[in-house]
Amino acid sequence: MSVIEIVGGILIILFSVFICIFVMMQEGSRGGGGIAALSGGDTDSFLNKNPGRTRDRLLYRATRFLAIAFFVLTIIVHAVNVR
Repeated sequence: MSVIEIVGGILIILFSVFICIFVMMQEGSRGGGGIAALSGGDTDSFLNKNPGRTRDRLLYRATRFLAIAFFVLTIIVHAVNVR
């Protein structure tokens, strides 16, 4: 095994752990307006008016970035391993 394979393997493990953590920290969808009305939820809130600045949006962006980096890194490590 080369140094690139070892470092790449460690990074792949770290990325996969962080992806799992970020996905578990995100909230699920709250349903539509009908479910919110039945449970007493208010759909007209500050967080709904500014969805780009919420914690969930930040977690979504971080998860997307890590997933893309994970796949690119996996392809690179595989290409080095094949060669």
